[in-house]
Amino acid sequence: MTLRNTIAPGHCHDIPRLLQQFEGLGENCDFGVVQRAGGIEPLGLLRFGACNASDMVELLRTRFQRLLQAQDLWLEPVGPEREFWVKSHHSSFTAHTNRFEGQDDMGVVLTLYKERTRYLCEKLISQMQNGRRLLIYKGQSDIAIIREMLAQLQTYGANRLLWIRVADNEHRPRSVEQLSDGLLCGYVSRYGTYELDPSLPVEEWIAICANAYRLWRGCDPPTASLHNLIAAAMQEHTCGWLTGHSAKTAVIDEPAPVGGFVLEHRLTTPGWQSVCRARVPIERGGNFVFSAWLRIPEDFQGRMLGAHLPDCSRIAVWTADLKSRSMWQRAWMAATAPLDAHHIDFEVFADGPVGAAFGSASWCLERGSEPRGYAIDSISC
Repeated sequence: MTLRNTIAPGHCHDIPRLLQQFEGLGENCDFGVVQRAGGIEPLGLLRFGACNASDMVELLRTRFQRLLQAQDLWLEPVGPEREFWVKSHHSSFTAHTNRFEGQDDMGVVLTLYKERTRYLCEKLISQMQNGRRLLIYKGQSDIAIIREMLAQLQTYGANRLLWIRVADNEHRPRSVEQLSDGLLCGYVSRYGTYELDPSLPVEEWIAICANAYRLWRGCDPPTASLHNLIAAAMQEHTCGWLTGHSAKTAVIDEPAPVGGFVLEHRLTTPGWQSVCRARVPIERGGNFVFSAWLRIPEDFQGRMLGAHLPDCSRIAVWTADLKSRSMWQRAWMAATAPLDAHHIDFEVFADGPVGAAFGSASWCLERGSEPRGYAIDSISC
């Protein structure tokens, strides 16, 4: 297989740093999941929580005092896994705990999350007083309530609000408009669903954040140096490509989403398998992130797709969203290679039936524990 990589070492959008400039206020976990897909795990009151718009206005107006009353918060086991959810007697506020009935003591969890909620309320108030975050509210609401939410935010400091809605005939996904001074509105093709794994248009969210940042700050989103070890190794002819017997891989003559080559992979054996693997030399081990853009056709019947660093200790991973079809999306894995390693392998994997096909493109291997390699043209307006 002959490949030509057109991604040269240079600069990329710093997605982790971009997403740290925003803070979610509800109505559910969508933005928190986007942050996870971008490789960051910040603490936030509503990062993995929910609150409707009217109640959010009231919490802001009262500076969260009722939420912090001793008897306001309680726990309820939810779902087949019986996860304890923190809930409020006085509002629609609720949040995940990642603690479970039968595994964790309910009284201990409640005490812990009362203290946690107090800390995160104080943290959010401090951020709003500084005016250094663009606040996000996602969900359907009356515009008057959204304007009142902005008014309450501005009692704390010079804050702005980004309202996320579903696109319509007049507003395309990824677009952002300024409704009034301090109020922006961004549009996604759909909200997230959470039946099994999270499913939401991550790339659209990231583009919205970039476009909102431009309106908010009056400049382009932050960038970072990018040294793609794959591109460097291909230029030096030291990158070895391996395609196994479990899939057929071919180069497709079409533009890649962010530069480089496009591959089509077709499974010839069922089940989990390494579809295409490569190896590059390294001077030493440490932390690495491998990312690849994947495109899933409408008729794909597989169960999982993603990026993988074999023989490394996993730090974090984001696999492909199987509900996002016929569009490019990024999957990645961060892992630690042994310090005495002299090469590192990286691969795209799939779990699916014989005949299942999908595309991959713009492979990137970089040092670090967060996936920064987001090429400059990947979040254009």
